[in-house]
Amino acid sequence: MKLPQDWAQRSPSATASEWVRSRPRTTALYGLFVVMCLCVYRNLEAKETGKHDFVLTLSAGLQVLAFSLLVWDTRSQVAEGLSERSLWAFFIAHLTRLTTTFWGQGYVPEDNTSSVYLYQLLELFGVLLISFKLLKVTTMRSVHDVGHNVEKWNMLTGILVASFILAFFTKSDGHDDYFADLSWMFSVWVDALALAPQVQLLWTSSYVDESQLHFATVTLLAGITFGGFWFKIAIEHHETDSKSDGKDNINHFLFGIFFAAVCRVCLCITYFVLFVKNSKAFKGVLAPKNDYEICAQDEEL
Repeated sequence: MKLPQDWAQRSPSATASEWVRSRPRTTALYGLFVVMCLCVYRNLEAKETGKHDFVLTLSAGLQVLAFSLLVWDTRSQVAEGLSERSLWAFFIAHLTRLTTTFWGQGYVPEDNTSSVYLYQLLELFGVLLISFKLLKVTTMRSVHDVGHNVEKWNMLTGILVASFILAFFTKSDGHDDYFADLSWMFSVWVDALALAPQVQLLWTSSYVDESQLHFATVTLLAGITFGGFWFKIAIEHHETDSKSDGKDNINHFLFGIFFAAVCRVCLCITYFVLFVKNSKAFKGVLAPKNDYEICAQDEEL
């Protein structure tokens, strides 16, 4: 994210105008997201049992926005500083979640957006975006012989194994569908741990692609939104359970998903902090023109 030398001397309106003109794709993506949020909000009708479910849809929308910014707003074609293993983890998590939301109503928001399959379409669009990014990154890194042998598969394997074990012990058993409950909880844990390879990569490498700032920021917002939703649900359930003096077998599920949400938010915050720490723009140092380039055919921001 190279800033003009006279950026600080410009008026706020001139700065904003310059930012919009120099980043049309980024502006268009944010604008489209805001318009869609307003449309959903104006037409939202929710059941009493799902009056906060729109927050879950918002979290899914923010994650899709983060993936969109990663696909269309990244300079380097080889995506140096981006973990390929994290992309695979996101892909597996979202693809697995689709197997439970497209063929069942147990994990779909209880509002009128379900009639147009909004939540499922967001998840599907996320899968398509990650697939495209993975294909592009893998192809370009192979062509330029970059990025291979930097990351190992053992961390991704560990994430999948740990997620399956955690999902087995924390899955819900209230939908009479063992496979769907296990698959959904597995996807939640993989999603929660997906940024671990990215954090490890930034921890051992001081390089970041400044154009990935939007991905880091919006991913953090998606994680906080997801965690906030389940924190609210856990509190409401605890209050209801306390008043009834009963013990519900859903407690282990809420504990598991709340812990997964905390892990996700912590990894998002760590990723964002490491990104900012290694970012030259935030250090107030202008990066040389070709500092980030690995190949000559890099895209414009």
